[in-house]
Amino acid sequence: MQTGKELFDRDKNSLRELYYEHGPIALFALGLCTCVCLSYYISRFLPEDVFANVISPVLHGCMIGAAVGGAIIMHWHIDGIRARRIWQYALIAWAVIEAGMWLVEAFFGISTIVRGVETIDRLDFLVRDVLAIILLAYPMEVLCPKWLNWGRGLLLLLPSVLITLLDMTLHEDLRALQIIYPVLIAWWLWGQIRVYRAKVEENFSSVENSAMPWLKIYLCILTVIGLSYFYICFTYHPTRLFTQQWLVLSLLVYNTAQIVWRRKPWQETVTEEEEEEEEEEEEEEEEQRNREKLEQWMETEKPYLNPEFRLTDLMQVLPLNRTYLSQFINMEYKCNFYQYATRYRMEEAKRLMRENPDMKLQDVAEQSGFSSATTFSRTFAREEGCTPTEWTKNLCNS
Repeated sequence: MQTGKELFDRDKNSLRELYYEHGPIALFALGLCTCVCLSYYISRFLPEDVFANVISPVLHGCMIGAAVGGAIIMHWHIDGIRARRIWQYALIAWAVIEAGMWLVEAFFGISTIVRGVETIDRLDFLVRDVLAIILLAYPMEVLCPKWLNWGRGLLLLLPSVLITLLDMTLHEDLRALQIIYPVLIAWWLWGQIRVYRAKVEENFSSVENSAMPWLKIYLCILTVIGLSYFYICFTYHPTRLFTQQWLVLSLLVYNTAQIVWRRKPWQETVTEEEEEEEEEEEEEEEEQRNREKLEQWMETEKPYLNPEFRLTDLMQVLPLNRTYLSQFINMEYKCNFYQYATRYRMEEAKRLMRENPDMKLQDVAEQSGFSSATTFSRTFAREEGCTPTEWTKNLCNS
């Protein structure tokens, strides 16, 4: 039975481990939230005309510049890594959307950038959700490699579209749902950190090499950006977008800098070429298993003894369709299915003639799977260069 001191020491060690594990990111989150609150407070003292005509355009321009510059930098640092390519696409998409909003307003007079006391409309909410999904793409690829593709990316946008349609149809204020949705995705990615850590521990002797703090900081900033959006949506102070703008700008610069100059996340240590090599090895192992299963089945079940033996009969042992079965036979045995079956029938016929030299050719043909004695004799002569009778005589004389 443990003493009070032992229990105290155990709890103390548990608290120490908890602090080392979650303390730094908790302190960062607390500091970030404090900065955000101060920023919202300070922004209320910014002159409205200065913010609308100078500060906001400059921050938007900086975001576009950071996105374009980051995409160019990433072009030289992709190194065949899928996660980096996705981040480059995310930066390009962000720059295109932000620039598009400016162009629409400049040339068509349609206000797409919220300033002053304007209310954020449904279209702007949808655009913000799209931008949020774009920012979530990089950590999603790092934590769940190869899960994200174009189809799933569009599927992630579907809830935002449905919420927008419901908002328009029901004439209800569903802005909170559109804010919560990207935040929920970010929290789901937080849950993937544990799985990610387990994979890191399988590949590294030190978890610091995985750059997990980097990913946690990234997700923390994303979460704060999402939550702070509530303030923007439900207050109409003219300078309320100031904090959101510098937060996003900081995230774009921060992640690009981390990718280029800092330690790589574990998933980034595997290049596309190495992934292709691993896939080829897995395919070779799978082909070897299929070959062993097929050969064992052919030797034990002897399906070739049936003259009606067909390619599709191989589906009993190999889970492949007709086309893949044909390709498998061609690649593994360098012959077509007819030649493959004939090899087994020839070996069976030779065994019968060795063990029963006096057996009639008709019986040998029937018991080895040939459709007739004529077909058997013709095939035997083509494969062996002599007739079955001559082969049997040579066998007896040797």
